[in-house]
Amino acid sequence: MDLGFIGLGEMGQAIATNLLKAGHAVRVWNRSRERAEPLAALGAQIVATPADAFRGDAVFSMLADDAAAREVFDDALLEQAPRGLIHVNMATVSVALAESLAHAHASRGLAYVAAPVMGRPD
Repeated sequence: MDLGFIGLGEMGQAIATNLLKAGHAVRVWNRSRERAEPLAALGAQIVATPADAFRGDAVFSMLADDAAAREVFDDALLEQAPRGLIHVNMATVSVALAESLAHAHASRGLAYVAAPVMGRPD
């Protein structure tokens, strides 16, 4: 699959690594580029903006909180996304934000999956 991944903290790096090991093409973006560099050695394409990652078959995101998600998933990002894209948001965000994102995605022909992850990769 052609995938994007946004947010490469400990959890995001671990999940993106497994997607790469499974043979998927993965574009990665993180606010601090150095978090993405180890994934490039595994075959990931580091992209310059969240919009560059928000393409393909699906995009996964693992951002810190509501504020980070609101900053990244704005109207401009959603408008440029290809119809039919599936966004799997694995961050733990508020119910209000999850509902707002689900509506914003649906109104643009995008699928939104709230899939919060708990725990640590180690």
